[in-house]
Amino acid sequence: MKLPWILCITASLAVCPPTYAAAKSDCALMQQLAQEHANDMARREKMDHSGFHSRAGRGARAENVAMGSKTEAEAMAQWRNSPGHAANMRLAGCKAVAHAVSSSGRHYWAMVIGKSPAELASQSTSKGTTRSGKSGTWGGAWGSPFPLLRTP
Repeated sequence: MKLPWILCITASLAVCPPTYAAAKSDCALMQQLAQEHANDMARREKMDHSGFHSRAGRGARAENVAMGSKTEAEAMAQWRNSPGHAANMRLAGCKAVAHAVSSSGRHYWAMVIGKSPAELASQSTSKGTTRSGKSGTWGGAWGSPFPLLRTP
């Protein structure tokens, strides 16, 4: 079953892939991607999903972002209270949360959710065709390899 990604994420617990080494590697990469994005948002003082396609190419399937919450617990509560963000948090795969503070003192949060072990396994063994007819790992809406689930 193909699951769409949503333009936001959160969480800090990991769902481990088949081997411990693979899980450790995948989760470490998701943590790195989350920290890079939180740092970038704080540097630019702008909350957004800029660069998500690059993170998706490195194994991310979704992300949540937040601004203003001073603690991880506050950011997690913010995401849990939003249906789209909460749906991201329920996706299978490693979840990593990172935090950065801008020069003006604003707090930025990024949660990056990695692809599930099943997605990673099928990605390495199968190829599909997107709606645009281009070869890809899985087909997405609007001819993109990254389908978008719009949230209200």
